[in-house]
Amino acid sequence: MIEHSVEHYECMEKYPILRGYLEHFREVSKDNEIPGLLSFFFILGQAALPFVRMPIGASNIDPRVSVFWIQDTRTGKSVAFEIIQRIMKDADLECVDYTTGTDAAMVGSWSRDDDGTLHQTPGILAGQKGLNFDEGSIILKPNQHSEGTVLFLQSALNSAGTGRNVLTKHLKDGTITIESLVSLWITTYPPQGIKEHVLDKGIFQRVLVYWRHWTLEMKRNIAHQLADSVHNQVDFEVSYSEVVEFFTDLSTRLKQRVCELNGITVGEWNDSTHELREGWTMNSMYDMFSIDNSYRSALHQAIDDYYDLVENMDPKKQGVCASFIMGLQNYTNVLAHHMAMIEGVWVVTGDHVDMAKEILYDLYHNLIDWLESEVKVGMASAAKRKLQGSWKSAYWRCEQYDFNDNRGPGWVKKAELMSIFGTAENLSSKAGINNKYNESATGLFEDTREGKSKYVRLSKEHRKKGD
Repeated sequence: MIEHSVEHYECMEKYPILRGYLEHFREVSKDNEIPGLLSFFFILGQAALPFVRMPIGASNIDPRVSVFWIQDTRTGKSVAFEIIQRIMKDADLECVDYTTGTDAAMVGSWSRDDDGTLHQTPGILAGQKGLNFDEGSIILKPNQHSEGTVLFLQSALNSAGTGRNVLTKHLKDGTITIESLVSLWITTYPPQGIKEHVLDKGIFQRVLVYWRHWTLEMKRNIAHQLADSVHNQVDFEVSYSEVVEFFTDLSTRLKQRVCELNGITVGEWNDSTHELREGWTMNSMYDMFSIDNSYRSALHQAIDDYYDLVENMDPKKQGVCASFIMGLQNYTNVLAHHMAMIEGVWVVTGDHVDMAKEILYDLYHNLIDWLESEVKVGMASAAKRKLQGSWKSAYWRCEQYDFNDNRGPGWVKKAELMSIFGTAENLSSKAGINNKYNESATGLFEDTREGKSKYVRLSKEHRKKGD
């Protein structure tokens, strides 16, 4: 399962603004570091949206990041948006809460004056903004008054500049048409049947899905942390104003570059229409950023790493889980460009891709582990216990490593573990060994990465030697 800490990510070590932002996030939402890191990119995507398009063949993607966070109630989901919303508003970025699921509220409606004059009222999905869906389970179970909710949300997340992010609703008084430039921050407790919705609804291929189960002990620890924080003033390494200034300065730098590339002044940009601005942004997308020689090879490696996670899965689950990879590939491009923006450079490199992949690989692995538990592998419990004993025996024969961070000791190279297990079980096929791992070792090990190497460690409940 995913390491629910961000300290080992290279981007955290390289960019102080990420560490500084998370300091403020942690004081509001305790022990939710992965969503905290994703929320930084959620804000950055909105800050960059008017100016950045990334060409992909004859089409393009934009820098928005949307998140679907599934976690138990009273574990910091709702309160987390307080810091997100505060920073966005102070950085002059619109940020609102979703309150109703009707189609009219989402897309828009018509109203009449006393003299019969019609006026269009745009819905909440119109325009550029961060949009918070607290208790997003209502999205999963639309009622008769909001049957198009999920379809509208999917369309809203289509790339800006392609025309596919334009939403249309035909009403008796006329057709409502809006352009949506929203980023979605969706949270929910895990309602019954949540996995079926994740598998069936296309919106989940367009967002970054993060799931985490909270134990009673975790909730107790957070309660004590909150008790200790009463009347406790915190000294931050990076001030709140510096965090806000990062996003405002980023918008200024991106705007200046678009203007330079189009031969216009900032004043001309500010006085222009949205349509003209979109035209200038699209016109400059091939020159706004460039990639170096390492970019594509790193992206190919990232794609292979994503597919490695599903290539030996049961065919019934493989197709569904693999459907997320195209979205992950797009997000790899997006976050790689985000890393370049954080660094303040116009050339996106393979290192930026690797930093993006490091985060996304963990998210995808975590999602797969969760979804896989929905369909049990048909192995007799006695046979599974026997293989688990072999995995444990192989683990204790491996050389162990201690990382100099919060991950601690007891890690072994996954390749060595697989080799020792294969020899013990008389398995020569790499695919056969992988199948046994997927069938019998799920939940037995936790995993991490160091550079390009994969490491595993027996989970805490199995780590006592001789179990």
